Amino acid sequence: MYLAGWQKLSLVDFPGKVACTLFTGGCNLRCPYCHNSELLEGDMPRVDTREVMTYLDQRQGILDGVVVSGGEPCMQPDLLDFPALLKSRSLLVKLDTNGCYPDVLRQVLERHLADYVAMDLKNSPEEYALTTGSDSISLEAIEKSVGLLLTEKIPFELRTTVVVQLHSKHSFEKIRDFLLPLVAKTGKKIPDFYLQAFKDRDTVPFAGFTAPDRNTLEAYGALLATVASNVHLRGV
Repeated sequence: MYLAGWQKLSLVDFPGKVACTLFTGGCNLRCPYCHNSELLEGDMPRVDTREVMTYLDQRQGILDGVVVSGGEPCMQPDLLDFPALLKSRSLLVKLDTNGCYPDVLRQVLERHLADYVAMDLKNSPEEYALTTGSDSISLEAIEKSVGLLLTEKIPFELRTTVVVQLHSKHSFEKIRDFLLPLVAKTGKKIPDFYLQAFKDRDTVPFAGFTAPDRNTLEAYGALLATVASNVHLRGV
């Protein structure tokens, strides 16, 4: 497992849990507002997995779980083996993913390798290429991943990092329209949808992006009421 970084203790990355967050190297997207751009190319020095496991062993009874984030974890060839090491230590596992690898996600879910999944839904279908910096993203793959999460009995969230220059009312109307057929087919709403206000920092690849205010986020969230049971705001 290529671990390019880690945060030894987090109270916010795994809802309701005390967790250690692991960041895998490499990503198939090039989102211009990415907070973890240093992980994109997958050329960061590796974190020694043995060091991580030793730390986890020493924190038994303190940590509830581990977040496997990125980058994009589903690109890792041994992703399906790694959670077993975590679960052998009685740790819960949260997977962060962009939804571009539904076949991998399916195996994670079928093998019960994750206890919670957070999937990024970047934007409306027509704005996906602009928002991800890639025109080769399969929207069918994104649709399949959301469908899998709705079908399986696992807690999950969808989340969109909202940027003034990339998102609008129209964006969220189209996100709602994209999700409506999946919700209708499964008879289930998205349990939790998080709208995250963009936060600028040194690792963001491009300058000039700004975050919407609370009122704007609340208005966008109201548009999702037909497809999400709960809409939450983060970062405001």
